Amino acid sequence: MLYIIIIAICWLVFAGMQTAFLPYGFFQSLLWTVAATAAVVVLDALTASVSRMLPAKWLPREAKIFEVNAKEKRFYEKLKIRKWKDRIPEIGHFTGFRKNKLDEPKSLAYLERFLLESRYGEVGHFFSCLIGFLILLPLPFLPRPWLAFSLPVAIVNVLLNLPSLLILRYNSYKLKILYVSTKKKEERAATAA
Repeated sequence: MLYIIIIAICWLVFAGMQTAFLPYGFFQSLLWTVAATAAVVVLDALTASVSRMLPAKWLPREAKIFEVNAKEKRFYEKLKIRKWKDRIPEIGHFTGFRKNKLDEPKSLAYLERFLLESRYGEVGHFFSCLIGFLILLPLPFLPRPWLAFSLPVAIVNVLLNLPSLLILRYNSYKLKILYVSTKKKEERAATAA
């Protein structure tokens, strides 16, 4: 609901600003802004679908790009991410795996899956931030000042995807610690048996 409210407010603000500076009426500006938003939503959905189809071996847990070091963790703590992260919608139900709560914190298989799903999410949100800017491409059927309609929408797309990306990275730091700890416990239990 929060995202829908943010998008609606942005539509009205953008349409009002465009009406003031462009030779279009409010409703025509609003229509083009909504069209740009629909284009970004389609691009985001495609990006999420394609990133979800990547083989798991392309997203190894040990890859440097997925490492969160202590400095990055401190940055997230300065953002006070822990206080607001639960207010950001989590749509893991579309992939069959929710990432807003640890259901089985003592299961190594569950933690492995959780970390993999987090990596899929990171890749999807990162590329959604970038690919959203494809709506800036001038197409023959679009009005001349398409950039004025699409650039604000592309920027809002980044602002809506970025918090989810940061939350996934913030949570993965702790998840990896829990994973290593659980793995050591299982190895000790196997050795003792």
